[in-house]
Amino acid sequence: MSIATIRNEMLGLPPEERMKLIDLLWDSLSDPEMKAREAAWASESEQRIDAFDAGKLQARDANAVFAELRNSLRK
Repeated sequence: MSIATIRNEMLGLPPEERMKLIDLLWDSLSDPEMKAREAAWASESEQRIDAFDAGKLQARDANAVFAELRNSLRK
């Protein structure tokens, strides 16, 4: 089967099925270290969301964060 044939078949799938296909392809290319890193980041982000929801972590305005970053890079 050619790539063009696969592409045409893929584009005929509903969006949800195409997303599953992306995951399958990504997983087939990911080495164990990459999967471990992704799992660690997923866990960290969930912990941060939970801390924010519990009021233990404050959000900062994105414009202020970027301004602070720009200022620090100018030094």
